[in-house]
Amino acid sequence: MRRGARVVVLGGDHLASLGDWVAEMARAVPPGEEESVGGLLVDFRAQGFAPSADEAGTLVENLRTRFHDAVPPLAAVARAGAQFGGMRVLCTLAEMRGWHACAFMTEVEAWFWLRAQLARQAWTAPPPQA
Repeated sequence: MRRGARVVVLGGDHLASLGDWVAEMARAVPPGEEESVGGLLVDFRAQGFAPSADEAGTLVENLRTRFHDAVPPLAAVARAGAQFGGMRVLCTLAEMRGWHACAFMTEVEAWFWLRAQLARQAWTAPPPQA
């Protein structure tokens, strides 16, 4: 699947539950626009939401369904300490499906990683067909 270069940033004070996150993803990436997304930056810090293992599984399954198994690189930003708990579970579940995912404590770290992922995608993308 050929990916666009748009990075979708999700986050905010209104996102306090699993349902809020699923709805926000649907709003941010309407059906049919999945291929335009080159990366996802999901900032869980505002409400301190850290998914349980079950919630992480639900989020990953929602991403799999929305992106038809071709989920773009996912950078999850969490409060200090949380990146080793629920966020790591989320990333591990994503990685088990062959996706690139990583948890961070700061948005700057997440952007550096996403830029590297986008550069790798651009480097390995097949040339456009004439």
